Amino acid sequence: MRIGICGAGVGGLSAGIGLKALGHDVEVFERSPALRATGAGLMLWPNGVRAIYGLGLRDQFDAIAVKIGSFRNYDSSGKLLFEKDTSDWPAKYAAPVIAVNRWTLSSMLAEAFGADALRFDHEVVSAETTSEKARAHFSNGTSYEGDALIAADGLHSVIRDKLIGGVDFHPSEHHAFRWRAIFDLDELDIDPGAQTGYYDPAGWVAFLPIGNGKAYWFGSSSKASTTGEFIELFGSWKSTPIPKALRITPREAIIQSALDVAEGLPAKWTHGRITLLGDAAHPPIPDLAQGAGQALIDSKVLRDAFAKTNDIDQALDEYDRLRRDAAYYVMQCSLKGSFLGANKVDPIAVRYEREIEAMGA
Repeated sequence: MRIGICGAGVGGLSAGIGLKALGHDVEVFERSPALRATGAGLMLWPNGVRAIYGLGLRDQFDAIAVKIGSFRNYDSSGKLLFEKDTSDWPAKYAAPVIAVNRWTLSSMLAEAFGADALRFDHEVVSAETTSEKARAHFSNGTSYEGDALIAADGLHSVIRDKLIGGVDFHPSEHHAFRWRAIFDLDELDIDPGAQTGYYDPAGWVAFLPIGNGKAYWFGSSSKASTTGEFIELFGSWKSTPIPKALRITPREAIIQSALDVAEGLPAKWTHGRITLLGDAAHPPIPDLAQGAGQALIDSKVLRDAFAKTNDIDQALDEYDRLRRDAAYYVMQCSLKGSFLGANKVDPIAVRYEREIEAMGA
């Protein structure tokens, strides 16, 4: 069968890999003129790593990923608050915690999918479904018709809005923005196999290695809305590596992005021969670092649903049924805020085991 996917991010590419492996004729449409990756680095917890392994990508993924063997949280004066050894998690949960460069991950997925089936400069502007077909229309004047269409077109999904509508966004009550940047690992004295974070009620900054001699820092604050305010606040944390990290990072290399909470999420993802996947289905707040992992789980469940039956409608409905409640549960967990924030939540490694792994999410 012919299946189109709108969006060449982690979700769209991994879904394409899974469906193509079943023998389907799959094309991925991307609005950008070339492959892109938003952000700097990302973390995948064992649930997301199990999904990418399940898509047949273990060897390629392990070659680019950094295993995270521990988590350490300090306060703004450099005092150790929390430490968690995760080196036994591959045996305990059948997969490690990993960190990876977003661009490297996207490039690996694109290569695994196959460049010949990637269609760049295809910005979707509308989509519709009949009882047996789905169509997408693009800003370049072309259209696609297939047996099914997967909307993996991101946080502000055009297909979701055209098909369902009703999703609104507002700033997170905990911190409205996140800042991040990549740096050379040898420029800063941090553990190359750990996530190291510094926290107080005003905000936090953490460091994570992402491979090839690189790492990235990322952080948020309830007291900053501009890059200048962020630098001024965390530049004063003199007993931490943060001031040096900010000094060695060119101002233009710092990425600022809004942390917007979605309201009015759809009661169904599948409408006719169109379904939602990844950020288009469950727009994430990154406080539990589950965005990419949940998209990969979507792709694995979608692949498995299509592997069970030749009935497209049955496969799409099963994917919707199995994934929607679980993904929305993870979204709600992610809204609780961060360690030492207003809700006094536990460190992320503790929350992952209790709220995500133990619940099968």
